Amino acid sequence: MGFLRDVFSEKSLSYLMKIHEKLRHYERQSPTPVLHSAAGLVEDVIEELQTAPVNHEEKELLQLLSTPHLRAMLVVHDTVAQKNFDPVLPPLPDNFDDDFDEESVKIVRLVKNKEPL
Repeated sequence: MGFLRDVFSEKSLSYLMKIHEKLRHYERQSPTPVLHSAAGLVEDVIEELQTAPVNHEEKELLQLLSTPHLRAMLVVHDTVAQKNFDPVLPPLPDNFDDDFDEESVKIVRLVKNKEPL
């Protein structure tokens, strides 16, 4: 009993319980994104601004929407909104030979993006 009393009287457990309650409340609200393709919408806006004569405010908006940081943020937004977290791997080659002497074969593939390995 003394051990349980000590555990439940800890401040850290109280803080963890408060965090847990807030996360549960957030899950119950189940916020959903308004738009799943913000990057595409920005592309359309940029195209419209480039084809029409622009005033000072529209020119500033065009510059802001063209910055790489904002575009990267919108791509991340779309990825999270679509819940598209898994990497997409290319298909196996057609000339893959299934006639191996071993019972199991492990195929290892490294997928490299623009970042160094």
